[in-house]
Amino acid sequence: MKSLNKNRIFFLALMTAFASSLYLVEMFIPKPFPFMKVGLSNIVVLLLIYCRFFKEAILVAVAKSVIGSFVTGTLFSPAFLLSISGGIMSCVFMMVFSPFLTHSYTAVGNAFMRSVQTYIPYRHCSEMTHPITLPHKRAESGISIFGLSIIGSFVHLVTQLFLVRVFIIKSDSILLLYPLIAVSSIVAGFLTGLAGYYLNKSIDFRSVYDKACS
Repeated sequence: MKSLNKNRIFFLALMTAFASSLYLVEMFIPKPFPFMKVGLSNIVVLLLIYCRFFKEAILVAVAKSVIGSFVTGTLFSPAFLLSISGGIMSCVFMMVFSPFLTHSYTAVGNAFMRSVQTYIPYRHCSEMTHPITLPHKRAESGISIFGLSIIGSFVHLVTQLFLVRVFIIKSDSILLLYPLIAVSSIVAGFLTGLAGYYLNKSIDFRSVYDKACS
């Protein structure tokens, strides 16, 4: 049990380091507005939720914001509070919608899929998006990794807009940015989902986790 805990901590530390590195890299990417960014570090959180590592996803989302803000000298600043709040709400909503990745065939009454839908995602996470495998067919009638990513990106930006309206710029004029935020969240969510799609095909996070904790 002690070894198991150490391996899980190592896995969590690896994911946190990966996400924090992407967070810092994105700081150097020019953007027209502070909220218009791809959210590279969210790729790690997305994959963790996609593979149903919910606790790990929340911890990584919080840790990457704390580490990134500490390194850039913005810890406990308004930007940090917006980032961590948006990250947590994004995780919560993606976890809420994650069952649709698993139970998509229940809507069409496929009894066989209902019997295996809870087994395949856990055992073959990296095959979920393969074009000729059974899990891919399951994803087509539910929410794909792209849809999950767009949901997370949209909630992240809307949460930040809400907090800015309530605590920083107490004027309804800030809501005029909503259309721009909605469009940018879709674009950012798609790009993040695309990166997650190919990374998920290259690295089987479920297998890595199982081997590390075996």
